[in-house]
Amino acid sequence: MQKIPLPLAEPDMVLEKPVTRENGMILVGQGTVLTESLIARLKNMGIASVVVQGHPLDLDTGGGGTSMGRRGERLEHLFRHVDQDPFMHGIRLFLNDYFTRKGALEGMAPQADDGREG
Repeated sequence: MQKIPLPLAEPDMVLEKPVTRENGMILVGQGTVLTESLIARLKNMGIASVVVQGHPLDLDTGGGGTSMGRRGERLEHLFRHVDQDPFMHGIRLFLNDYFTRKGALEGMAPQADDGREG
């Protein structure tokens, strides 16, 4: 079970817990399979997060298991509606550059030091 921010929810994820309003009214039941339209409706209702089955996302901000390249690809999806905003466009470019550079470093394996001088 994993609580994730709604913007990271994807179709075919399954709700582990029902989505409720603050007053406890159930909006979507446990076991429901998320779809694009359902995610959009929840967003319009102001739902911030959902609890899904399993651990579909690595939310560790360290490097934990999600490659930097994958994070860079995710940027395109997350910033898809803000291309007309110069500030947000700049943030996307900055993050894309960061993930690209960090991904290049991930690919470099540390060299073993055998004690010999070059």
